Amino acid sequence: MPFNQAFALSSILLATVAFSGLVLGQSVPLWLALPTAIIITISMFHAYGVGFIRRAVTQVTVSPTLLNGLLVGAFVILLIDLIAVSRDLLPAGIHFLVVLLGVKLLTLQQRRDYRHLYAISLMAILASAALTSEAWYVPVFLLYLLAAVWTLLLYHVTQEAGETTASASPLSTAVCHTTFPACITRRFFWLTNGTAVLTVAVTLAIFFLIPRMGAGVLQKTSGEALRTTGFSDRVDLGTIGSVKQDPQIVMRVEMPDQTAVNKSRLYLRGLAYDQYNGQSWSHSGTRRRSLSLVAEGTFLVPPAGSYPPDSLSGSIRQDIMLETLDTEVLFAAPLAELVRGEFSTVQDDVMGGLRLLAPPSSRIRYSVTSRAPQLAPDDQIASTLVYPDSVRANYLQVPEGSQLVAELAHRVSHEAMTPFARTKVIQQHLLENYGYSLEADTATLSHPLEEFLFTRKTGYCEHYATAMVVMLRTIGIPARLVTGFLATEWNEYGGYFTVRQRDAHAWVEVYFPRSGWVTMDPTPTVIAAVAPSRWEPLSRFGESIRLQWDRLFIHYSAKDQLAVVHGVRESGDVMREKGSRWISALSAPIGQLFKRLTEIARTFEPGLPELVAGGIVVGLALFFLILRDRIALWATTHLPTSHAQLAIVRLYTRMLRTVERQGVSKPPSVTAGEFANLVEREWKAGAPIVATVTALYHQGRFSRTPLTPGDLSRAAEQVGQLQSLTRVAR
Repeated sequence: MPFNQAFALSSILLATVAFSGLVLGQSVPLWLALPTAIIITISMFHAYGVGFIRRAVTQVTVSPTLLNGLLVGAFVILLIDLIAVSRDLLPAGIHFLVVLLGVKLLTLQQRRDYRHLYAISLMAILASAALTSEAWYVPVFLLYLLAAVWTLLLYHVTQEAGETTASASPLSTAVCHTTFPACITRRFFWLTNGTAVLTVAVTLAIFFLIPRMGAGVLQKTSGEALRTTGFSDRVDLGTIGSVKQDPQIVMRVEMPDQTAVNKSRLYLRGLAYDQYNGQSWSHSGTRRRSLSLVAEGTFLVPPAGSYPPDSLSGSIRQDIMLETLDTEVLFAAPLAELVRGEFSTVQDDVMGGLRLLAPPSSRIRYSVTSRAPQLAPDDQIASTLVYPDSVRANYLQVPEGSQLVAELAHRVSHEAMTPFARTKVIQQHLLENYGYSLEADTATLSHPLEEFLFTRKTGYCEHYATAMVVMLRTIGIPARLVTGFLATEWNEYGGYFTVRQRDAHAWVEVYFPRSGWVTMDPTPTVIAAVAPSRWEPLSRFGESIRLQWDRLFIHYSAKDQLAVVHGVRESGDVMREKGSRWISALSAPIGQLFKRLTEIARTFEPGLPELVAGGIVVGLALFFLILRDRIALWATTHLPTSHAQLAIVRLYTRMLRTVERQGVSKPPSVTAGEFANLVEREWKAGAPIVATVTALYHQGRFSRTPLTPGDLSRAAEQVGQLQSLTRVAR
């Protein structure tokens, strides 16, 4: 492909990639994206040389007045967009860039027009970087980088070639065509792509050396947060069902320290509630306390109540990537002990709920270490349990008019002999005698719990959890309702739980004096009626890539940079230590060997054979030292050192074989010039050709004037003619 054509195509491709980034960022409306795409297509066909497109474009001329009018119109569109349409600088500026891009593609005539196009493309790709944090930006950016390298190199080459041709003499013009070939060669192709690869490597190095920082006014806000219900100070019974069919991802939870993770379910606790008025749940107290900062970014969570040390399980660490939600709640497995994250303050309430000061404006990452309570054996077998006064005062409240619920609880549990057995009987009763349904909307009913227990007998997690808490309280067992998420979707490719809106859940925490608050869930497991899609594994694989993208790129911070440096430093220390041990282990036998050789030298008494061998070695060394200059000269004159020399040697060898088939052989002692004279005497018809090839052979091997591609072509042509000749007998 000619340089000029490749230059035009690469320039338009650069603009196309930048425009694609804006379109994928959903920042260009359809009414603007469609005509811009048409302009790009026409420009691409015109640069490629499509006949009717080129003729049509050639007939259209854009006057300076029209161009100025288009630019003034673009500024007017920007002002209208900023004041009345977008009302935001970033979207209005992006629309203005797209308009300028289209105008500039229509007026690509001079080289300064291409420079303007490059500047617009650069601003567009930077704007797309500010608009998105998705993984699709990676191939777009890499393609832009590749196109930029090609475009800038072709811009420079075509400019240099044009300037040289314009100012050169006829002789220098021929040299110019040799320096700047008319078409893209294989060497230029690989050189350009190698430069692109090097540019990518340097870019990655700069990326990891410079941590991420906010972009200020250029940074796109996260937009509308995901709507959540059930995570405020008041929860109406029946509200969680509104999000139970929403498949949007809420968070991703990794458990890096767990070698054997329970992949079936993970309870992610949000808030707990102790007061129920018959229609909604609330907190009895809204007091919050700030957690103690024990290290940079590490907060200590004091236990909400006293837990015996033997009642807690092993530590469970969760690395959580939380999407933008309309709640300040931080979710974690029960019972949180440590919270790590880039937070200024973390608070908790009296029932162990973790909160920020305000809902986050963007996606956040944090880590929580938890130790879930386990039911003590004494609590399982005790016939009676003594509860603290604070627990009895806050967690035995039931609304007025709960006689029917109390009667049901006593009827179900009257045969159980222990509080734990009564708890399990009530839980089992709800699991076996009620159905799960998301259509049970009871938010507008005056008695939603009674409607669920005695009339409808279908509901979802809120109804089951509320029923169990109230039934337990009516028989004197403290309990409370908890809302959060139940993670059940395990991603085997990334090794994490994917939590969606539909995983919003409510369950029960029951108090046992020796164990603390123990999680219990009366909601039956719902088996999906629809078979999983064949594309589901591919979807999970894409989700795993997205998580790695967010960890390695989006949230790469100064702390991560220091961690990388620390890891490299530790690796270097380990390598140096291993090297020192290896050198120490190797130096001992070397020292022993040197010592042994010294002893041998001291006691060595050479005989006649040893003296003869030593003399031979010394003589050979002196011989090569004396003749090294002659050896180097012979190698210079007899061994080819370049491509042209190698080519002419091969052609000359082919010529010798051709002449030998005609009965004229070259003796080893005869030079190339003497052999040409011999051929002139023995074979008159082939003598001129042999003389020409011999002259080119002398020039390529022994002259300081290098052979040109034309000389090599002429030599090959002469050898071909020689092979077609037939020797005429004298």
